[in-house]
Amino acid sequence: MMNTNTPIGAAAALRLTDVHVLGSGQPGAKGTSRLRAVHATLLPGEWVYIAGTNGSGKSTLARLLAGLSMEGVSGSIERGFAGAYPAPYVMQQPDAQLFGETPREEITFALEWMGLEAATIEDRVSETLYRTGLASVADVPWERLSGGQKQLAAIAAAAAAEAPLLVLDEATSMLDDRSRQVASELIRQRHASGSAVVWVTQRLDELTPEERVWAVKEGEICFDGCAREFFYGIVEATGKTPCEASGLQPGYLTKLALAMRAEGVLQDPLPMTEAEWREVVGD
Repeated sequence: MMNTNTPIGAAAALRLTDVHVLGSGQPGAKGTSRLRAVHATLLPGEWVYIAGTNGSGKSTLARLLAGLSMEGVSGSIERGFAGAYPAPYVMQQPDAQLFGETPREEITFALEWMGLEAATIEDRVSETLYRTGLASVADVPWERLSGGQKQLAAIAAAAAAEAPLLVLDEATSMLDDRSRQVASELIRQRHASGSAVVWVTQRLDELTPEERVWAVKEGEICFDGCAREFFYGIVEATGKTPCEASGLQPGYLTKLALAMRAEGVLQDPLPMTEAEWREVVGD
């Protein structure tokens, strides 16, 4: 049986304690475990990446954090700062989550759902459409828009709501580079204003050095730490980095840095960002 206890106080953390999720949703797979003995704490205003391979359980974890209902859940979930209502949750496929008929209606719906006063909604909708480059297609129905435009509208609606928690589940996977940058900046601005963000991704280049990472493997959180440690730390039992131990493959530059450290050419902290690599190569 699941216990959902919400502590009093705006600063209370969102906590999962010994949470299990059974059943895969497939016929005859009732005993399948999607999450096992998960313990996790998300603080107000925190940014956490969730990384893992397909089928690792990362989307199930994201849905739990967002407060979406599902069957087969046991353990304790304390919603804390996130509140009793579900947080804005953006999935990989926009068609499964859109409520309005156009980008303008989608953003308006999100603001109405959050209980904003009608007098403030119109201005915020217009501002959001302008900032995301969707103003020119604000009243165009979905069937005439691309998948990327629909996804950007879903992300814009989630950000405009100014909720205490946003959960994005591989939400930028359908976007081109420009739209991905717009979406990232929009969510970063929301984070800077105080919202906690859970960002699910397999794009390891999206991880920033000091942000927190939860790596999920076979339904368990196998790593909880900063991104730099995720790429460059060593799991003593395996001799692999936490990234490798989770089943993910680091990019070329990460492998190069590890090789250079093994040769004694580089010392910790190893570079992750473009600026850090420039310092290494002296450019």
